[in-house]
Amino acid sequence: MKKPSRTLEIEEEYQVVDPEISALESYITQILDADGQITVEGVNPELHQSAIEVGSSVCQTPAEICEEAVRLRGAVIDIAGKDDFEVLAAGTHLFSSWMEQEITPLEGYLGVEQDLKDLARKNLIFGMHVYAGIEDPES
Repeated sequence: MKKPSRTLEIEEEYQVVDPEISALESYITQILDADGQITVEGVNPELHQSAIEVGSSVCQTPAEICEEAVRLRGAVIDIAGKDDFEVLAAGTHLFSSWMEQEITPLEGYLGVEQDLKDLARKNLIFGMHVYAGIEDPES
């Protein structure tokens, strides 16, 4: 019997911080183009301006996804570093308040804020999501 094909993808959200004070920094609008996009493949804005999200391409092996993660992590470090900011990977920020974070002013995010109010604003979390695709559901 032929083994089913597998795919792997990841998404990660990083905190953008000011290294002088270690607080979250509203940053994403500084690097968006006129269409609200970041020009580095796989790097995207997130609901809060103090977050940068990455999304990998579809990979076939753990080695490929590892290479993708290293590439994407390097990209966000380089992007933030150009403006003397740093990126952190942690579930939430130690002391920055959700009430002080700005929402990214893109239509989709403003709609989420409008619909969910404080529930959306309080969702100041940063995580890693791993997606595994398996061709054959019985496998």
